[in-house]
Amino acid sequence: MDLQNSQDGHLHLRLGPVEKLVVGGVVALLVFLLGWVFRNFDSRLQAQNETMNKVVTAQAVTNAQLTTLSQQLSDVPGLTRQMAELKVQTERNSQDIHELQQVRKLR
Repeated sequence: MDLQNSQDGHLHLRLGPVEKLVVGGVVALLVFLLGWVFRNFDSRLQAQNETMNKVVTAQAVTNAQLTTLSQQLSDVPGLTRQMAELKVQTERNSQDIHELQQVRKLR
């Protein structure tokens, strides 16, 4: 390695063959490491995207189930009204049967 002052006042650095090899190796190592980091980062992003897709799908299924449950629960007042009507009808039928049994006994 040689460091010289030039006529314009700047320093010039000259590398020998071994130093050039070492610098080339360091540069190659840096390029390799940057590529490895980028590839690792890219694979992690893809894994996160897959996970997000699964979460979105699960959320869509949950929303559909909630919609179904909401529709079913919105009909509960109608069901209770129908049950009350059926109870009244059953009571009327029981009374009618009882009256018919009494009429049969009178004959």
